[in-house]
Amino acid sequence: MPSTTAQSVLFFRVYREAALPLYDALVSDLCSSPHLPFQLATTLEDIGQAFIGFANAVNGELKRRGVLDQEVEPDQTIEAQIDALLARLVDGDSAVQAGLIGRVFPALKEEAVRRALKVALVTQHDLPIAAG
Repeated sequence: MPSTTAQSVLFFRVYREAALPLYDALVSDLCSSPHLPFQLATTLEDIGQAFIGFANAVNGELKRRGVLDQEVEPDQTIEAQIDALLARLVDGDSAVQAGLIGRVFPALKEEAVRRALKVALVTQHDLPIAAG
């Protein structure tokens, strides 16, 4: 069983992949509604500022531990690797498309299936945890 820290990080990674698209759809729907709540923007801004505060707290602790300045190659992050895999599976790697994916999952190009697959891949990867 993963540590509490790893479970917490996994929660936020899955939250980003699953909840943010739902918020996007909800806000789009509200913006097209004739009954758009007047204070919705300030409420969402308050939520965003709270998350920025959380990120600043984490970055502050990483800086205190001396690991914030360690360079990470953007293409080597877990998210980049998952995006690259999805691009090969969904967006036309001919070897993959000609094989299993094209026959078994013909609707794989649909965004909902792509998001579900991304969430599944996110939950399967361990994240590096800063020691200290």
